[in-house]
Amino acid sequence: METYQIILIVIGSVVFLLLFFYFLISMFLVRYLSYPKKHDIEWTHNFDVEKGLIPEDMSFLKREPVQIVARDGTIIEGDFSPHENPRGIIVLAHGYTWTREGCLKYAQFFYKNGFSIFVFDERFHGKSKYKYTTMGHLESRDICDIVKYLRDKYGKDIVIGLHGESMGAASTMMALGQDIDVQFAIEDCGYASLKELIAYQLKCMHLPKIFLFGSNLFLKLNHKYRLEDVEPSKNAAKSNIPLLIVHGHADDFVPFYNSDLVYEDNKNHAEKYIVEGAKHAESYETNPQEYERVVMDFINRHIK
Repeated sequence: METYQIILIVIGSVVFLLLFFYFLISMFLVRYLSYPKKHDIEWTHNFDVEKGLIPEDMSFLKREPVQIVARDGTIIEGDFSPHENPRGIIVLAHGYTWTREGCLKYAQFFYKNGFSIFVFDERFHGKSKYKYTTMGHLESRDICDIVKYLRDKYGKDIVIGLHGESMGAASTMMALGQDIDVQFAIEDCGYASLKELIAYQLKCMHLPKIFLFGSNLFLKLNHKYRLEDVEPSKNAAKSNIPLLIVHGHADDFVPFYNSDLVYEDNKNHAEKYIVEGAKHAESYETNPQEYERVVMDFINRHIK
């Protein structure tokens, strides 16, 4: 065999191995993104009880199980807690790997301030039967379908607001760019762009951005969307719905600068509340009294 033929075989083998590991790692990243190791309902509830964020006895928040059929036929599993003299309804969306129980720490003070509560399990979380999560792509449509259900049931004049944490915040912002009838929204530590968040996570794993292409390929083939389809900040900017941006200054999972990006895109209708020392999804935990005060002040200024 000629020398040049050996060289070509070696080069071909190296290229094949590089491509093999490139697509293997890309597939792993998509699997990690779409099929996270999730926590169950009981665990997430007890987690906040043990941290003192919610009381053991939450019987004051009477929860009525509700099933809503989303536009693609997916069953949305949720709970509705009606207030006897409601000022409106708050729809709360939880974060990545979590469940609706993680929303109770917020629900308790919304309820105390006169609001009915709707909490639900996002796709592939809690009791949701959907086979994977889409990081806000389909979940945002679910929020719109929930709001439509509430409008149909409780009337067009009822005040409805949104609150989302982390992935739930991204879903909330994505929903604002769609045909949704709400009076205000609060996004707590949401990412401005899924593509940029994954690029940041790749950097943390010491992997180059070139893996974004492979991840996009598998996302499109297997889950029918791309990273670029989840642009929460840009979608929120399509509306003039009042938006409160909450972020912990010490957040290193969805970095703090995301709050600046969201604000820049939405500054004509947005306000910022930055919590010093708070890590990811810990703004309320860091200072519950101030969190409630800032959030309720924002709401009271934007509802009739």
